[in-house]
Amino acid sequence: MTEEQDDPVWRAAWAWVRREHDREGFDEAARVELVTWLLADPLHRKAYDKAARLWLLAGLVPPVVDVEAWKKSQARPSSQEDA
Repeated sequence: MTEEQDDPVWRAAWAWVRREHDREGFDEAARVELVTWLLADPLHRKAYDKAARLWLLAGLVPPVVDVEAWKKSQARPSSQEDA
């Protein structure tokens, strides 16, 4: 287990980032709760910023294998299958 996984501040920051990106579950009340948490301790803001950067980077990394494209490249026309 990594040090971050053992850190309750990191776990909370990561949960906030995930929650914030859930548009349906993140309303004004949640935003107030997040801001309150961020202002409670400078470590909260530091962990949140790190988690938000990780979220952004993960979204920019393309998948290693595009399964659908691979399946299409493997498909043979039915006329070849009958031969």
